[in-house]
Amino acid sequence: MNLVKALVGPLLLGTALVLGGCIDCFDDGELEAAYRDGEARATQRNEAEFARGQQQAALLTHDDGLADGAADGYAAGYDDGYYGLLGYPSGYQLGYAEGHGHGSVDPTACHIGGQDGYADGEYDGYYVGWGEGYTDGYEDGHVDGAYDGASSCELARIELDRDEAQVCRERGYDQTLSPSAFARGYEAGKRDNPEYMAGYLAQYDLAYVDGELAGQLDGHDDGYAHGYDDGYVVGYDAAYLHCYDPAYTSGFAAGHESGWYEGVGVGYDDGYALGFAEAIGAC
Repeated sequence: MNLVKALVGPLLLGTALVLGGCIDCFDDGELEAAYRDGEARATQRNEAEFARGQQQAALLTHDDGLADGAADGYAAGYDDGYYGLLGYPSGYQLGYAEGHGHGSVDPTACHIGGQDGYADGEYDGYYVGWGEGYTDGYEDGHVDGAYDGASSCELARIELDRDEAQVCRERGYDQTLSPSAFARGYEAGKRDNPEYMAGYLAQYDLAYVDGELAGQLDGHDDGYAHGYDDGYVVGYDAAYLHCYDPAYTSGFAAGHESGWYEGVGVGYDDGYALGFAEAIGAC
């Protein structure tokens, strides 16, 4: 694709949308008439699709109803069983309790927590201490250096002209068109088809029972697995932090002391050099 087209194309489209958004399609005049025209065309399309759905549903047989009733009943029962009290929730609760208990006594949690806590504390303490030490050293160094030094003595825009009536016509069509018209007609046609409904209802309740039982079993298993994982993490983290926090405090103190002494030295040298130079420059 030409690079200019690739860059300008989206800009033209964005400008068209902005300009289109400023058009008043309800002006009681030509623009509103165009909008209503688009609205009417979409309404006709919706009605035609709805009728087509009804016509296709009218062709369904008793066997079709049996098959759909079995599938829908099983699916509904499965969902209710999966998320019902005996399914996922009870499994999750049981798994969480066991996972939390196991995670809280994991022998690696405290060991790793102590190591990480000390290392993180030492790192943070060092840089905090270094900064504080640098400030203290710099101030002292600057005073001493000054004393010794004195002693030595554009945006592009593209406009697009569009047919406002066409914009309103398209807007009326788009805002009225129903993508679900066929599906709604199809479902309505099913309900109006007695042969289909007889087969559907004959299988729905039976399949629901089977689906509910299967959903309970799967939901309980999945809930247990997820609950165990979540509980284990929470229990592990609690043990980890129990050892992390005191180790962090110890590490911070050690790092802070080390960092402060190093920062003082660097800060003093920098402060001294600047103080000395300023004093010499003022001679």
